[in-house]
Amino acid sequence: MASTRLRYTMLGFIIGVLIVYMKALPISEGIRMAAPFYLAGIGILVDNLIIRIKQRRQKDE
Repeated sequence: MASTRLRYTMLGFIIGVLIVYMKALPISEGIRMAAPFYLAGIGILVDNLIIRIKQRRQKDE
């Protein structure tokens, strides 16, 4: 796994864990418990978008 992919994945997971501990948020318990996994997946998607943008820029040059 590339270092950037791991970085964005872990960042999303950590933010999701923080959401788990915020009891005052008006979201259901199931979504709160799944938040780390959802945000880890979003981190992977963001990394893929960044890689594609970089590849397009290199291709255009």
